[in-house]
Amino acid sequence: MKKIAFESTAPLKILLFRTDRIGDVVLTLPCIQALKTTYPNSYICLALQSYTAPLVENNPFLDDIICVDKCSQKEFTALIKAKRFDVSVSFFASKIACYAPFLAKIPVRIGPLSKLRALLFTHKIRQKRSLGEQNEAQYNLDLLKLLGSQTTYFPKITLTEEEKSAGKAYVKAKFGTNTKPLFILHPGSGGSSKDWSVPNYFLLAEKILSNHLGNVLITGSGSELTGYEAMLSDYPLLKSSHLLDGQKPLREFLGIIACGDVFLSNSTGPLHCASALGVKTIGFYPLTQACKPQRWGAFAQDMHRHITLTPQKERHDPKTCGDVAFEECMALISIEDALGAIEALAGLE
Repeated sequence: MKKIAFESTAPLKILLFRTDRIGDVVLTLPCIQALKTTYPNSYICLALQSYTAPLVENNPFLDDIICVDKCSQKEFTALIKAKRFDVSVSFFASKIACYAPFLAKIPVRIGPLSKLRALLFTHKIRQKRSLGEQNEAQYNLDLLKLLGSQTTYFPKITLTEEEKSAGKAYVKAKFGTNTKPLFILHPGSGGSSKDWSVPNYFLLAEKILSNHLGNVLITGSGSELTGYEAMLSDYPLLKSSHLLDGQKPLREFLGIIACGDVFLSNSTGPLHCASALGVKTIGFYPLTQACKPQRWGAFAQDMHRHITLTPQKERHDPKTCGDVAFEECMALISIEDALGAIEALAGLE
């Protein structure tokens, strides 16, 4: 498909759609920078869910946002029609990302040809994302090639100095002036992937503490943290002080994540947030087609700072896995695997 002919100086009005979860939005952030760099005089607006909106606060390449869950589809369509956008890019073919730009008569509508309603795009791109041959962020960037953007950018979340200071103050209140590395363990997930078990995270936390590798902070949602509190009696080295004291607003949570030396989690949005904040990560991923780490792993300029752990086929044993295929048996990732990854990252700046 030929490039769409726009001058680089054109004052384009571009509407981007990413209306799903936190990790999906983070892996779309490079596209905002790519478009603003390609068209520096453009006005770029991102349509997203309100709970993900804090991810783009202070983004230097973004001009505006619209929260799609704050109005009806009819109201949203009227709003974007009034703004007279020149281009829309839908990174996921949700209903609103297909129907609204069509009904608003946006002249150029770009999106992946993954659903029947994607026929409403003027420029339909076949990608076969389900094969997981490259990262979700790269699939997103590939949609922009029609607009002349060829450079690869990486997710970045911009914190204010006040937010950074608040995160440091929280960690200092937890651990004092201790200068040991901080390992943030986030056992929960959105349920879209198979998880390394919570007991494994707790056993790993005890290993980190007993080996004097650093401090441990276990994070999660309010309900998850309540459950973790009830488990502490089974892990003598772990105290309430090792738990995040209640669910935090997203920007506050980001400030705390930014203080970590290594962030460990399953395939979930906070892992991508940590990567976008420049924090080293260790991710626990199954090898199922829909959850392949090649597609859903961290996306960063220096991938040496990010390690993915997956089930090892040679360890597959019916006693351990039962009827579960090795690809999705997360019990095949050991505590020793995680400690080895920590060791591998320890010397990296």
